[in-house]
Amino acid sequence: MWAAVCAISPLLGSLMGMLVARTILGIAEGPLFSLKTRFISDHFSAQEIGKPNAVTALGVSLGLAVGFPLVTWLMAHLGWAGSFYALAALNLVLGGGLVWRFLPAPQGAEQIKKPGFAETFSLAWQTPLLGWILLVEIATLSYLWGSSAWLPAWLRDEHHFSLHATGMLAAIPFLLSLGSKFLGGVLLDKMRPEQAPMLFVVGGALTALSVVALMLSHQPAWLALFMLSANIFWGLQGAAIPAVIQHHAAREAVGSAYGIINGIGNICAAFIPLLMGMVMRSVGSVSSGFSVLVVSQVITLLAGGMLLLRMRRAAAISA
Repeated sequence: MWAAVCAISPLLGSLMGMLVARTILGIAEGPLFSLKTRFISDHFSAQEIGKPNAVTALGVSLGLAVGFPLVTWLMAHLGWAGSFYALAALNLVLGGGLVWRFLPAPQGAEQIKKPGFAETFSLAWQTPLLGWILLVEIATLSYLWGSSAWLPAWLRDEHHFSLHATGMLAAIPFLLSLGSKFLGGVLLDKMRPEQAPMLFVVGGALTALSVVALMLSHQPAWLALFMLSANIFWGLQGAAIPAVIQHHAAREAVGSAYGIINGIGNICAAFIPLLMGMVMRSVGSVSSGFSVLVVSQVITLLAGGMLLLRMRRAAAISA
């Protein structure tokens, strides 16, 4: 599905056609997040889910780290239409090949009766603290959507880097977030479940401060430092959201609960690049739009603080 949508996108010839294609692409991608969250919940104990969640979260940062320089190179050498065709081929060979390689063989074990769709969906919506977790997910994804959409433009238009340099520089922060995401998973495995929101509190505060410093900086060395530190601190939070869901949701509804969280989160976060563009147009500079990212991380800090208080209180009562 991904390969087919990429291949037909240059042929659509209209904005509406492109929007429909991107919508189909998002629908095709969506179930993967629920599936990997459910897989981890089924195959790892509650005390060791941090690192598996971190490893699966690395895919987003790795994709962006590879994608920025790759797409800019493809556009420079093949044009915008050729870049779509090249991405379609990559999706077909790499994505299709990996899925086929790791597709599990059918099991002959006894089938266990599972709840129906309506019951599972209802259980997912009854997950404790779902609203606060959803708010954290929206804020975290807002940073991802906003920074990935506008960071290249900010480097090119406001700091006058070349197209090639822009792709390479935009990739570096997400490359470094690979390490911080894994570190977040290691920390989660050393924490009690009710302490997991600490990563939202600390990560959100430090990311917000880093973005503010980035907006105020003009020297290349300081720009690089704060750009990298913002993504490092944001990456620390990556494994905590699925871990909190896995601890709170009913076991048979873990995938559905995370699907709700991730689906609504992405729908809301998809408007963040537009909101950043409106701020930029109003103020007149690309860096002004990054204030939206600061707000998103302040929301992460506040919602994470509420989760921390509620989860600690619940743990104390049940002790």
